[in-house]
Amino acid sequence: MLRLTNLANKYQRRTLRPLYAQTQAYPYDAQLDASFDRSVMFDSATPAVAASKAAILPGLVASKLAGEVVTLSTSGAGTDRDFGLFANFVGGELSDIPSDFDRVGVWRGAGGVFEVLAPVFSDAASLSTIAGQEAGAAANEVYGIANAKGQLEFSQGASDTEDTARLIKYLSANAIIVELLV
Repeated sequence: MLRLTNLANKYQRRTLRPLYAQTQAYPYDAQLDASFDRSVMFDSATPAVAASKAAILPGLVASKLAGEVVTLSTSGAGTDRDFGLFANFVGGELSDIPSDFDRVGVWRGAGGVFEVLAPVFSDAASLSTIAGQEAGAAANEVYGIANAKGQLEFSQGASDTEDTARLIKYLSANAIIVELLV
């Protein structure tokens, strides 16, 4: 449940929507790393998206630390242990979670299908172009890992064990459908 501090945010859309998650995916109760700074708002390079109103947006990639502790994936090199996709807004005007509470939801489950909205994925690789080249060939499939901001960033080629998601459908520069691989 959103804990709105500003009435202007009442129509804010979630940036992650489960489509096929009834049996394929599940929200995992994880502990947010105590050192994560909730006051630093997510910075999007997407010109169409205004400055973020939360530190973590639903759909950003969660990285596993020790035990059940997670943080925002920021390595950008595929070296983090991607654990799933955050289910909550954390910090800022849209926080689902009180500032004194450290539990967050993380969507996990290979095979779960989600609609992901901008700005939690990066369109830097011209997704519309590479999605159109897929043509059902395994060598042309489009897979995503976390970039340095925790966004899903996609590239074309064979699957890797570090992949977090596979692109199912490119809807627009603001929306995609992905299959979770973790």
